[in-house]
Amino acid sequence: MVKHLDPRVIKTRSSLKTALISLMQQYKIENISVQKITETAHITRGTFYLHYKDKRDFISRAMTEILDDFFDAVIDDGTDSLPEHYAFLNGHAVNVFYLNNAFNYIEKDAQMFNVLLNTQENGLFEHELYARMTGYLNRFYDQMKPAFADIGVPINIQIAFTVSAYVGLIKNWLIEGMIYTPHYMTGSVHKMISLVSAGSPKTVTFTNFFYSDPQLLARQTNNW
Repeated sequence: MVKHLDPRVIKTRSSLKTALISLMQQYKIENISVQKITETAHITRGTFYLHYKDKRDFISRAMTEILDDFFDAVIDDGTDSLPEHYAFLNGHAVNVFYLNNAFNYIEKDAQMFNVLLNTQENGLFEHELYARMTGYLNRFYDQMKPAFADIGVPINIQIAFTVSAYVGLIKNWLIEGMIYTPHYMTGSVHKMISLVSAGSPKTVTFTNFFYSDPQLLARQTNNW
């Protein structure tokens, strides 16, 4: 049974997260006090402690909620995007990372993501994003292992390389002021993936985890 939060609770937590992001532009996380957070959010300390045990609990849950919302928007069933319908899946869905959804989502809250990923003093979010992406790629590999291309490189190295490339690309896009549209970024990644794909037409690599809808790309090519 889904538990729906009181709108007032949602508003309070949103205000606190917004205050945290604002403060992270100026201070290291360890130098951000509960008092600074509540004053910036225009919320009393009593209200803060109704929702969170302490600052550590708040920051941990705030980062988790931001990542949950992000991955809810970008991870979806991509079984039909795989090279073929594999019998070993037994009808189970395979989740993939929808590139266009990701770039669009980040663009809509660019300031927050830029602070979280490109503020040198605060590496917590990047670490958590890296860990979450690694988890999804490990699950993708576990599902697709029978069809995975053998390129002679340990899986943990392939995953580390892949995650670093995508997180680094997002960081660079933000640093450069998002001079390219989300659609252009999706198309560019699609082209690069096409060049580095390996194996036979029936095998899978980690490039298959990152999906760009070919119909969407075809419809919007003239808008780049």
